[in-house]
Formats: sequence, structure tokens, C-alpha cells
Amino acid sequence: MVMMAAGSTFPIVLLVLCVVIYNSCHCNGFSTNTLRLADDHTTIRKRPDRSITQGDSYRNYCKSCNRPLPQCLCEHLPEDKIGLETKVLVLQHPVEFRRKTISTVPLLKLVLDQCHVLVGRSFDVELETIINQACNEGRIPLLLFPGPRATVLEDTNAMEQLQAANYNAQREQGPAKYLLIIVDGTWTQAKRMVRNSPALMQKCNPIQFTGTDDLSIYDAIRKQPDTHCLSTLESCVRTLKLLEPENAKTDEASKHLLDSLRSMIFTQLKYEEIHLQKNPDLIRNSLKLKAKKERQKNILSTTNISGIEGHTNAGDNEIERLPNGYRLRPLLESDAEFVDSRWPYRSKKSLVMIRKQIIADNVNATRTGYSSCLGIEHRGKLVGCVMRHTNGSIGILHVDEDHRRRRLGEILLSSATKALQQKNDPTYAFILEGNAASEALFTKMGWEKIYSGKKGTGKRRAKRLWECKGSG
Repeated sequence: MVMMAAGSTFPIVLLVLCVVIYNSCHCNGFSTNTLRLADDHTTIRKRPDRSITQGDSYRNYCKSCNRPLPQCLCEHLPEDKIGLETKVLVLQHPVEFRRKTISTVPLLKLVLDQCHVLVGRSFDVELETIINQACNEGRIPLLLFPGPRATVLEDTNAMEQLQAANYNAQREQGPAKYLLIIVDGTWTQAKRMVRNSPALMQKCNPIQFTGTDDLSIYDAIRKQPDTHCLSTLESCVRTLKLLEPENAKTDEASKHLLDSLRSMIFTQLKYEEIHLQKNPDLIRNSLKLKAKKERQKNILSTTNISGIEGHTNAGDNEIERLPNGYRLRPLLESDAEFVDSRWPYRSKKSLVMIRKQIIADNVNATRTGYSSCLGIEHRGKLVGCVMRHTNGSIGILHVDEDHRRRRLGEILLSSATKALQQKNDPTYAFILEGNAASEALFTKMGWEKIYSGKKGTGKRRAKRLWECKGSG
């Protein structure tokens, strides 16, 4: 501690100097790690990027979809935005607006031509202006919000009720046109936003659709409050299909929306797995993480498999052929160790190869809807698998000893074969000469050996090329 004389002016001079330096910095429009925009007083904090992108110190964004380059969705978007008869207005809570990388609302704006977003906790003048303009255009304003007064869209006379409702809309002859208003936020936030925006209930007709048993794929990255709950994008897709069931553009828009949503979710899952592997200390609640992984497995099994289940070479339904307690699903990155441990030819590099191939297959599945790296689990535990190698061949077909003689190998092989055929990819495999079990199974499933030359003995046994009959 430095003792000062009673009459010393040093503390005063030091204080004045600090004030001058502080004002000088901020009057010139900058401060440490902060850029201040003079026009709207918005503060943007810039920091070095800690994402998966490499090179520049700041994150690079795609100029088309405005997403980080590793999360670019352009290949799932239409060349031109799709115009539907229904206009969509999303009222987004500010908290949801800040969740840019996992929010589904930006995907709506990328696909739908007539989609507008307002961000806030309450809406008055601007909202009323939009509703009045829609009425002048002959549109019926609808609020997607469940409740006792809400019209159920699946009802046989639902459309007649909406068209007969009096909203002072200047109706024209022809099919009804709508302004669909969707509230984006948690259930608590949504109720508060509706309560603080009286025009919604005064000028709009509340609508709803019946619950669904289908799991929301969005639940894989963000837990939904209940099993029947859907994300904003999924709710919008379902509502548009009910409002415009005969419009071909509705199916086109729905496909682009759902494909982009799947791609976004699979990308999030991929890099979340990488992030947790690199930073295991960030796992604070292991039970919560385990429950999340289980949700992801349940959702992925009904998403990627949807394109291949129900078809085999014999014409039977794969799911119906599965014994009770077994489930067919795509392989996840976390299953790589199981696959590697069951492969007789594993090496020091095989685990990395298998993991990369599973990741690549999941990415392809978001575009095609078909997965060729599959597994069968029993009571939550993986017991069988089949993969497509990096060279395109089917391999690593395995079923644990305790679960054999249940036709699980047939289901895995036929499902992987069908997936490749649906993608118009060549279907072939290499079987080691003398592997009687594999040769019998492949022959039974309609495969044939292409070449049978000198057999060889011991470690010199040759790998024979097999192809599925009827494949290109």
C-alpha cells in the first residue's frame, strides 16, 4: 500500500486521466472487442470463430442461404422461391430470433416467396396494417393457435366455416386465399405474445390440426414439450397441406422445407458429436445427454429408414418381418466402435474409416432419403449391422451370435440393397472364397457370383465379386 500526503493531488489527476481516455475511446466509436453502429445503436460483438471452419479468424457465411459454410443448405433449396396462394406471417419471439443456427423460421423465408417475419414480444400497429391489407386483397387471416374456439382443419366442413366467416375481406370468386399467422416461441412465450397482441384474436380466426403420432425430427436437437408437438416449420408444412391440398406447389415446397430441415439437424448432430468428443469436460449432465441420444436414435430410425422400409427382394415388409423387440435404424457415428469390433479385418485405421463412412452416409440420406449403413437394435442395444464401404461395396454384414437364426441378416442385406437400387447405385459385394454362410445368404437374397477362378488356400483365399441380379 502507498501512503499519500493529505494534500496530494495525484489521485485526482489519475481519475481525470482515466475519464479522458475512456471518453476518447468511446467518442471515436470503438471499444475493446465491440463495434457500435451509430445509426441504430446496435452493438455487435465480434470474436474469433471457434466453429469448425478453418482459415479466417471470423466465421464465413454462404451468400445465398446466409448460414455458416459448413451448414450451407443451398443444395436443398429451390432455384427460385416457391409462391403459394397462402401468405405466411411469422411472429417470432426475440429469444427464438437469436437461435439462428437451429431456428426453423429462416428456412421458411428461404423456400417460400410470400413469407414475412416480425420479431417482438407484442405487435399492434404493424400487425393490424398487415391484416387489413390481407383483407383488402380478399384473404382470410388465420392464426395457428390451439384452443376451444379454434377450427380443426381436418374437419370435413372446416374450409366452408373459414370461407363463410365474416372478416370484412373483399372476397373474389375462386378458391379462398389466406393469411396464415404463426407464433414462433415456447408455449409460455407464445401465449404471452398472443395475449399482448389483441388484434390476433379480434381479427383472426384461430385454427388447429389434430395431434400426430409422428415424432418431430426437430426433437433430435431440441426437446419438445410433448410427443405430439412439432417445430414451427413442421407445423407450417402441415397447415399449408391442409389449406392447399390440391396445389402441386404445396408438395414441392414441403419437400424443400423438410429436406432442408433434415440437413440442418443432421449437420447439428454431426458437429455436436465432434464438439463433445473434443471437449468432454463440457458434459455437465450425463443423464440428460444419454436421454437426448436415445431421442435421436428413435427419431433417426423413423426418418432415414422411411425411404427403405417396407420393401425387400421377396416383396415383404421389413418392419413386419422384424421379431418383437427389434428395430431397424440407420447407423450413427456413435455406433462406429460396435461395427469396428465386429469386423474380422479391423486395423488401427479401420475405426476412423468406419466413422467417416457413417457420417457420409447420414449426409447422403438427407438428400436421397435412403440409408445404406444400417443397424438392428434389441432393447436399445445394437446387435447387427451392415455397411457400404468407401469403394461402394456392401460389407461388414454381422449379427451377434445370441440373435442369429431370426432372419436379421436377410433384413439388413435386403434393406441395404434396396437403398442402393433406389439411388441407382451399383450393388455389389466381395465375399471371401469359402465363406459358406455369406455365400448361402447372398444367393438366397438374389445375388450371384460373377467370377470363380482359382480358390487359393489359407490367407491366400481370394475375394470374389458378387452382384445383385437385376442391378445396373
